[in-house]
Amino acid sequence: MAKIIIQVQGGLVQDVFIKGRGKLTKVIVVDEDVENYVPKMITSVKLTEYQLGARNTKPATYKAHIHTEEITRLPKNSDVDKIVKEYERS
Repeated sequence: MAKIIIQVQGGLVQDVFIKGRGKLTKVIVVDEDVENYVPKMITSVKLTEYQLGARNTKPATYKAHIHTEEITRLPKNSDVDKIVKEYERS
């Protein structure tokens, strides 16, 4: 089973990744803006110096609100379908 992972920061998509093989069944949304979430809704990991880059030697924690969504077909003639078609034409 393959998954799409969408990284969001400041309300904007920063990266889109694919993980695994096979049929796409889920999207994992990693939202780095955690200030509006209660602590139990936040996932965090400690980052190593290597992950932070050579200039930053302080230990750091990466926090995000993570949730999954099922992948569904885009409904024909929906508002999103229409605006995507318009974008693709331009």
